[in-house]
Amino acid sequence: MTMRADTFNNNIASVYASLQKGDRIEASMLIEEILGDTFNQWRLSPDDETACELVAATCAYSTVMTASQRFHDAYASCMTALAYTSKSKIDPSGMLALCLMTWHILEKALQTSQPTENSAAKERVSEIASSLGTLLYHYYYATGRINPDDPALTDAYSALRVIMSLVEISPDMTDRTPLVAKILQASESIGLIQ
Repeated sequence: MTMRADTFNNNIASVYASLQKGDRIEASMLIEEILGDTFNQWRLSPDDETACELVAATCAYSTVMTASQRFHDAYASCMTALAYTSKSKIDPSGMLALCLMTWHILEKALQTSQPTENSAAKERVSEIASSLGTLLYHYYYATGRINPDDPALTDAYSALRVIMSLVEISPDMTDRTPLVAKILQASESIGLIQ
């Protein structure tokens, strides 16, 4: 593990520590800075290590935004990370965390802003859930093979049960780029992202 990775992980840990203490403002200020730095790093060198950091920073940012009831900001940041890193090689547990975070935010966002009862909006939500479910399924098994004790697996299993009761998901995924593109298009068309 590099010095940079150590520093990065310590910074992320301090965000979660602030959040745990109930200091959302401190957590918010820390993560905004970390996410900004990570994006700058990504612009300079969009390599796999930076992609992993971008995913981790996004998960922390989304956690802070969700704690502050800022679901649209949280969702938008997940979409950005998914889009930017769609061709990068990322640790499966990082992708599992990001997909899980995205699903939880989507659930909350839909509860707080019921999409109009039109069938087109419902169809887009189904597309998002199906594509996200496919990603989640893939990373659930990939993470389980590498680290069967990953704490996110239980949560992911519950989320998958919910998703699979709502929509069809594909157990096969060779490339995540088309799924990410579908999630982004559907999210934009129902106003979840600008």
